[in-house]
Amino acid sequence: MKQGAIFLLLMFCICTTYGADPVPKDYNIVDFGAVGDGKTTNTQAIQKAIDQCSSDGGGQVIVPNGVFRTGSVFLKNNVVLYLSPSAVLSGSTHKSDYAQPANALIIANEQHHIGIYGRGTIHGNGDDPAFYSKDFANGLPGRPNTIAINQCTDVKLKEFTLRNGTRWNIHLIACDYVTVDDIKVISRAVANNDGIDIDDCHHVTISNSYFDCGDDAICPKSHSARSVKNLVINNCIIKSESNGIKFGTKGVGGFRDVTISNCVIYDTRLSGIAIEMVDGGMIDRIVMNNITMQKVNGSLFIKLGKRSGDKPGVLRNVTISNLIADSIGLWKPDTTAPYYKVAANPKIGISIVGQPGYLIENITLSHVRFQFAGGGTQEDSKAVMKDEPNSYPEYTNFGVTPAYGLNLRHVNNLLLQDVQLTTLAEDARPAIFLEDARQVHMDNVKAQLSARATAFIRCKDVEDLFVYSCKPDAVPIPFLSFEGRVKEVSILNNDLHKVAATYVKEAAVNRKEIYTGNNRQ
Repeated sequence: MKQGAIFLLLMFCICTTYGADPVPKDYNIVDFGAVGDGKTTNTQAIQKAIDQCSSDGGGQVIVPNGVFRTGSVFLKNNVVLYLSPSAVLSGSTHKSDYAQPANALIIANEQHHIGIYGRGTIHGNGDDPAFYSKDFANGLPGRPNTIAINQCTDVKLKEFTLRNGTRWNIHLIACDYVTVDDIKVISRAVANNDGIDIDDCHHVTISNSYFDCGDDAICPKSHSARSVKNLVINNCIIKSESNGIKFGTKGVGGFRDVTISNCVIYDTRLSGIAIEMVDGGMIDRIVMNNITMQKVNGSLFIKLGKRSGDKPGVLRNVTISNLIADSIGLWKPDTTAPYYKVAANPKIGISIVGQPGYLIENITLSHVRFQFAGGGTQEDSKAVMKDEPNSYPEYTNFGVTPAYGLNLRHVNNLLLQDVQLTTLAEDARPAIFLEDARQVHMDNVKAQLSARATAFIRCKDVEDLFVYSCKPDAVPIPFLSFEGRVKEVSILNNDLHKVAATYVKEAAVNRKEIYTGNNRQ
């Protein structure tokens, strides 16, 4: 007997003896009656292939090259839906073809070891007139999502392109161990075209993917105490008509143990990254690193409010480092598109805002560069940021902000380290506004200022403020201004010889609470 045959016989005996798993089988949907002509509705044929594959122990359900129209299909245990490179799984344009109450094109409920792989395309047909409405802002009621995966374990979404969903593109609900890798979501057809919503899921990785979405691109949500835990987002490129990466709304349980790294966010109407807790939950241990933004109007927004729940939640331990955001405020809509959203006032700065008595805690901005549109006036610098705890949270909540750069209110233990703020047009507002702020450290903070501004940094009701190692540009204005309740301020080791004064204060502020030392003047 030849050596090759002996080897095969030996391997067969080993597999038989030790009960090795069989090689997964392929189930081509054409063999179950599917027709890829772009017209035939193939829902039953595709479902038969999935059911048979799962019943036999699992494998791949192959969608070959062609355009296969379908209504709702349900993924089952141990089944991978494989999209061939020129395959298109095309959503039906008839609402009656979508199963209720799930109301999605691809559905999985309480399944395990499932996935969607391959270089093919899932097309939701959200750009079909059947899904349009005169009310573009809210869209046609009852539109289906594209992918809805509910309470599943070990889920993998890889390589495919998803185009023009009719509502949310991918919705993950209470799932564990999810991998999203190398996908494209290009969906700007209708309102609410979220890219991926991660709702009360644990152990999720989203990487190497591209999002171009009509609504929030990557959106962790929490509708229950289960919360979102252990989330990694890395190596993604994002463009959005709303927010790039948005935590909330909803935020009942909250978000814990999250890292975001090596991402590019561009041409985005609202915030590049929005961290919002307005529903009573907890945000804790969020780390972001190596991020660039260009023409992202809101850039960064962090808010603690009280839209629902017995009291405001908790927002703490957020570290953001190595972030560059250019041309903040310069995003413009594509007015040639059938549906688009309008830009907000370009003079709105960054807000990191808690609530009186409920402070955002332990925030670090380190090695960051922000470039704003500018154009603010002296009158704009008098703007009052009214607390709106019950409102839907967006960076536009407060209107034009009193500082063109960072507006930091109701915060405790804030570190600004190696921060640079500039404007494209002259702006008569301060670069930074602090209000109800405690334990604030500013190290090597630089800002571009107009000679018409009142100060580089405006401080109102501050306690334990420590400013050091700063060298402001040559502008004939004070470095700091103080008003309201001021306690325990230290201004040390700064080069202030090019500014008009170290600080100015209201008459009621006690000069003894402000200590200066070892500054060049």
